[in-house]
Amino acid sequence: MSGENAVGVKRQKTKFGRSQLRNVTRTTRRPNQEDPHVSSGNSDNDEDMENYDNETKVIDKYESLSSGKKSVKLIGKEEIANSEEKYFKYRYGYPSVNPELVASSKSGTTLSKKLKYHNVKKRVVEHFEKMDVESLDTSLIESMFTYETINFQYLNNERIKEKYQDYYLLHVMNHLTKTRDRVLNNNEKKALYEKKMREGADVGEEPEFRDQGYTRPKILILLPSRNFAYTLVTKLINTLQMESVENKRKFKTQFYDDSKVSDRVFHSKPKDFEEHFDGNTNDMFVLGIKYTRKTLKLYSPLEQSDIIIASPIGLLRLFDKINTKAPKKKLDKVNKENDIGLKNNFLSSIEICILDKAEGMMMQNWGNVTDLLNKHLNATPKDFMNVDFSRIRMWAINGQSEYLTQIMTFSKYSTPEMISLVKRSKNLMSGSTSFVPIEERSVIDSLNYKMYQMGLINKYERLKQVFMRFEIDLKNLIDEPNKRFEFFKNVILPQIQNKSSYKYGTLIYIPNYFDYLRIKKFLNDETSVSFVAIDEYLSTSKLTRNRALFHNKSPHARIMLYTERLHFYKRFDIKGVRNVVFYQLPTDPDFYQQVLEFIGNEKLRVNAAKAKLPPKSSIENQNDNDDEDDDDDDEDDSDEDVDLNMCMVRTIYSKLDAMRFSAIVGSSNASKLSNGESEITEFS
Repeated sequence: MSGENAVGVKRQKTKFGRSQLRNVTRTTRRPNQEDPHVSSGNSDNDEDMENYDNETKVIDKYESLSSGKKSVKLIGKEEIANSEEKYFKYRYGYPSVNPELVASSKSGTTLSKKLKYHNVKKRVVEHFEKMDVESLDTSLIESMFTYETINFQYLNNERIKEKYQDYYLLHVMNHLTKTRDRVLNNNEKKALYEKKMREGADVGEEPEFRDQGYTRPKILILLPSRNFAYTLVTKLINTLQMESVENKRKFKTQFYDDSKVSDRVFHSKPKDFEEHFDGNTNDMFVLGIKYTRKTLKLYSPLEQSDIIIASPIGLLRLFDKINTKAPKKKLDKVNKENDIGLKNNFLSSIEICILDKAEGMMMQNWGNVTDLLNKHLNATPKDFMNVDFSRIRMWAINGQSEYLTQIMTFSKYSTPEMISLVKRSKNLMSGSTSFVPIEERSVIDSLNYKMYQMGLINKYERLKQVFMRFEIDLKNLIDEPNKRFEFFKNVILPQIQNKSSYKYGTLIYIPNYFDYLRIKKFLNDETSVSFVAIDEYLSTSKLTRNRALFHNKSPHARIMLYTERLHFYKRFDIKGVRNVVFYQLPTDPDFYQQVLEFIGNEKLRVNAAKAKLPPKSSIENQNDNDDEDDDDDDEDDSDEDVDLNMCMVRTIYSKLDAMRFSAIVGSSNASKLSNGESEITEFS
């Protein structure tokens, strides 16, 4: 379609009455007794129209509300438990505009009944029948097939961690198959209608077949690096079992790397570190995948793909390249009418968006994710190429995609940014769901148990961990960072200088990079405190130098500032640590334990040096680093014992940190930390 026609369509946007949405052929949502994606007659069309008319009413009702009433509500809380795992399932939605969200479920109790109720394709059902599923799996699978916005935390649940990707790939397979079948069925109906019309038959009013978006891609899967993409695509290939997979060798060459973390470092690293950094860790990629009945084509042109698998930064760089250079790419050298340029509209018709391994994207830069979701996902194209507007769904034309798009986030842990995708979701028809794990043992309990096993703590020697709450104005949450900084400056820093038994060896762990810069500037400009700082942007030589100064108790390095992203990417064993201050609790609960193990490992080193013996294995046997990390190992650690009773551990927190400290202190203690009368709580 020409640009002139495209502009004409945009100008007519207001002429599409919302009542016309009943003509939309939506490929998801409401289950029917027959597959709603393959209509066989007028009865099915009538039933579809009834379902989509309901969507129209819900959207109209929501848009008629004042801004103050457009808030999501908690509509249900359910505990899902078996002998080995326990989860809370929180459901959110807009029951004032869609009462069906709070209606009793009619899908049955077993997985087979739920799949039948949601009209899942037979081929997909056969895959599920081969799987061993628990109650948690069943609940997650149904949330997928009801197109709920989902936030799922797997934390340290290895069982579900191995399966959830299989579940959402089958959901994607079911969605694409239904959509394709419907389009093909409507193509036949349209061709039959046109044939009868040419023959002069009385065919009545021309039917509408609105079953497509502006572009072909319907699925967007975001991943942090190529190693995860390789694993996922391999699972997709194995699941689909296609007759042909094109460009498979090229894909393996560009995405696969058999290198292991264990091959590059002497000591082992945590399991999650190996998962993120084994193989090809390149974070710049965009891969289009075209799914047909018999063939899976990798590296298909993006606008001709069904699935796009990419990293956030890879997509943003591609958009920048398109917008600045506007390269042209020929897709059909024979038929010039099919030639299209590489435009920035390939995300204009996404129906399912999946953020997998979201903790990795959080450590990279979550701003890239929000930019994609807010600026590019389902944005109306500026240019229309080969678009048949008679087939475009009305909710896409009316700019209402956000009410129907399913977003699913899977991560080890959750953050306010991830939860906001659920609580701010405008998924009016299906609502949103958050799956929160309930750990039987807190991180503090796990730490104490390991330290006890190593003989580091006993009846007379404990590592006291003090949590200190600062008060905030809940009506002025934007001021929380300033309140935290003032609390550190007026309360914590004087304790480090005046009350700490060890005048050196204080590590300050800072999750937020802007807080890190603020503290670094304050200590440098307004105090006489001697400190060094290490972060993810320092060169290897400066990292090594500052760590050596800190370990050797240099008078110029009594305090070390340490960023969370550096810990995520390196997992250093920081030597010389006697005191730890958490400026804010880590986003990953396991980081809390790993940082406090610095103190335990320091005690082991000192004891071994005094005994003139090689040091015992560290608590996790995981805390050494790359080749540059051994330059200070020969220093004498025997000049002073490490008494855990004298070590200072302080954690600064506010009520807004509840999501972070729940797994660390345990759910039973979380409420006490948030709402207890005492602002100081000690664990040991």
